[in-house]
Amino acid sequence: MIVSLVTGINSILAEADPLVHAVFDPLHLPGVGSYWRIALASLLVHIGLLYAFRPISSLLFPRSFKRLSAADQQGWCVAMVAVVHTAFDTSFILKFINHPALNNDKMDGFSAEFEYYLAIALGYYVWDLSTCIYNYANYGVMYLIHGGLGVFGLLILISRQLQFYAIPYLLPELSSIFLNIRHLLKYAGLGQSLVYKVNFAIFFVVYVVIRIGFEAYHSAKLVGYVYHHNIGNVCYPYAVFFAILGITLTVLNTIWLRQIVNAAYYTLYPQSTKRKSKAN
Repeated sequence: MIVSLVTGINSILAEADPLVHAVFDPLHLPGVGSYWRIALASLLVHIGLLYAFRPISSLLFPRSFKRLSAADQQGWCVAMVAVVHTAFDTSFILKFINHPALNNDKMDGFSAEFEYYLAIALGYYVWDLSTCIYNYANYGVMYLIHGGLGVFGLLILISRQLQFYAIPYLLPELSSIFLNIRHLLKYAGLGQSLVYKVNFAIFFVVYVVIRIGFEAYHSAKLVGYVYHHNIGNVCYPYAVFFAILGITLTVLNTIWLRQIVNAAYYTLYPQSTKRKSKAN
């Protein structure tokens, strides 16, 4: 019955494919028409996970979760969803990191299987962007920019343009696994534990090496390709966008690293906050 229901809904949604193609194909984004249903399904799954993690967390972590405020419980569930998805992102990116078609042609190389995974990631990034908008007071403009750039970048990637750059731009999600585990440990009251310190040490190394170093290296190379118009069949404005995207992400990641290190320091040494307050 469930299979029949899903098949029926999918058939109804398929009728909208020509309309979606009519809107996005002239923008050189044909992949949107091909994968929008997968992205929508992914979005709905992530919304479902957000609500599902509340009873799951109450069952598995009763003392830690139930003592949190309503806002912190929501933050806990958001972090849980993020851990699950960033682990998924990292796993499929590592699977394709040495893919011949992508590495041999960084502009036009593509993989249909890779596109499918990217469409799933698109659903998460739409959810993440909506979360940033809904909780703008907590996230701020930088996270909003990051989310918006990520969504538009994935629309380009699923349209068989610049797919290689999903690797250096999404592999940094590996650091987000440890970042969100850090949030969960802090919510659980383990902000000064050995587990927190080890997790933060791993996060810091991965963040600096991959999220800043690896991403910045490939961003700089892409800038050179775009400058010399060595972009294959990629729509030129999108090549420029990806070059700017890489630079923007590197700047944001550098700013965030300082903020994250400061936050971790005051979590590990809360007495420093008290001394600072007295000094002021």
